[in-house]
Amino acid sequence: MAIIGTAVYLVSCFIWPFRPCSRCDGAGRFRSPSGRAWRYCHRCSGKGAQLRAGRRILTYLGNTRDRGTRH
Repeated sequence: MAIIGTAVYLVSCFIWPFRPCSRCDGAGRFRSPSGRAWRYCHRCSGKGAQLRAGRRILTYLGNTRDRGTRH
C-alpha cells in the first residue's frame, strides 16, 4: 500500500512540481509590520511557489542517470 502511495505522490510531483510558499501562503509578498507597505517574500523570492520535495528527488535521479550515461 505504501508503494502505491509513493508512486501516486511522485506522479503528482511530476505533473504539479510546485507548491504554495509556506511563508507567504502563495501570495509572493506580505505586508510590512506597519501594515502600510508590502515586500517580497524572501523564501520564494516573490514567486509564491516552491519546488516540492518529491520533484527535487525526481530531478536528482534524472540528473544522476544523465551523468552516468554521457560519454
